Amino acid sequence: MRWPTQAGLRARAADAVFLLREAVYWFASLGTLMVALVLLPFLSLGLLGIGLYLLPGVLRILDLLAARAQERAAGFAGAVIPFNRRRLGGRYSFGELATLATAPETKRDVSWLLFHAAFALLAGALAIALPAGALLNLLVSPFWMLFPADAPLGMTIAITSWPAAFLGMLIGAVYGVLAWLLLPWMARRMSGGTLAILSPRRYEELSRRIQDLSAARASALAAHAAELRRIERELHDGAQNRLVGVVMMLGLAQRAAETEPAAAVPFLVRAQDAASEALAGLRAAVHDIYPPVLDELGLGGAASALTSRSPIPCSLDVEGLLRAPAAVESAAYFVLAEALTNAAKHSGASRIEVVLRTESTPREDVLVVEVTDDGRGGAAVPPPDLAAAAVSAVARTSVRGAGAGAPGAGAGAPGAPDAGAGTADAAVGVGTVDAGSGTGLAGIARRAAAFGGRLVLSSPEGGPTKVRVELPCAF
Repeated sequence: MRWPTQAGLRARAADAVFLLREAVYWFASLGTLMVALVLLPFLSLGLLGIGLYLLPGVLRILDLLAARAQERAAGFAGAVIPFNRRRLGGRYSFGELATLATAPETKRDVSWLLFHAAFALLAGALAIALPAGALLNLLVSPFWMLFPADAPLGMTIAITSWPAAFLGMLIGAVYGVLAWLLLPWMARRMSGGTLAILSPRRYEELSRRIQDLSAARASALAAHAAELRRIERELHDGAQNRLVGVVMMLGLAQRAAETEPAAAVPFLVRAQDAASEALAGLRAAVHDIYPPVLDELGLGGAASALTSRSPIPCSLDVEGLLRAPAAVESAAYFVLAEALTNAAKHSGASRIEVVLRTESTPREDVLVVEVTDDGRGGAAVPPPDLAAAAVSAVARTSVRGAGAGAPGAGAGAPGAPDAGAGTADAAVGVGTVDAGSGTGLAGIARRAAAFGGRLVLSSPEGGPTKVRVELPCAF
């Protein structure tokens, strides 16, 4: 065996720190396991309400502990977690709790809990005992003479003579060798076991990836269909009607010119005004498909233009924002537009904070859009089926709405469309959902899902409301 090097000592120190950290978390694991065992007899009483109140909290704690353990193990091993863990929150019915309790993720979390509760404390204790035993035996044994005969130095063995002192030092060397060899082995087994238990098997990962891609494809198709419907309504209700007016005015001018040329002038002026309005409508429609300001100023400049037009004072932070693919920046632009307009219409806020940044992960770069207002809160995302029904119903009647969602987040923006956000012309009360509500937030969620991203909404009663949209740049 080679003599310890500085790099080797640092590596062993990192191994010991990892094992000690796991030993500290062992108390949380044991406590959760004990609570789960106590709760187990009451699961059959879930229909009476006990499980509805106790089980969600236990599942959330277990999910949090497992997620933190997976992050620690991946950080120690330099591994990449190939999937996003589920997030538990809110209230669940008894059927939903039963589904959560029997889900593959829960089974993996329980398996990890048993593994961690069985071995983490032992590994942490050895991480302390072996190096400490080595140091004490090697450094203290030569000073056995300083101890009185009736109270000899007691290490692993009682040391009352030089032969015993040499034996104690030998035992310390053995402890040191064991620490040098066992600490990395235990750390690798602890991190590897955690990752092996908590990471899904290959076929499960592929199955989840297929489901995610299918959902993203469906969201992209829905967003594309909503975009086409919006463009069709804009052209039909705007430019087309104005062009029809131009044709009518020119026809009237032609008839008037045949009898009295001076009488044709007012009709020509009105035709010119209608043509100008039609041209402005066409420019707005083209702008709404892909705003030229994104090419000219980038997402940061385009966001600055949006926030400057907001009726509510806005602060904008674009520190750490990097350029992203054009499609991603366009989606972020419209997400910001929708959130700003809905906050202005329904939140009752006096201040809005907008943050745009790029978060780098081992897997990919993620463009994050955060809009926080100090309004009344209570915003909620409607279920996908209700949002789809709302969009379909409005599309059938060709009613151009404001894209109003629940208070605090939503659709459209000053000077920007509510593309992909669906349409609705009424906002509902805080915390309620019907076929005509929440389509702004649903549109934001659908737009994010089309890129494999997600919407995270925090909007307690009384505020503040925080809308966070994550858009992967390598979709």
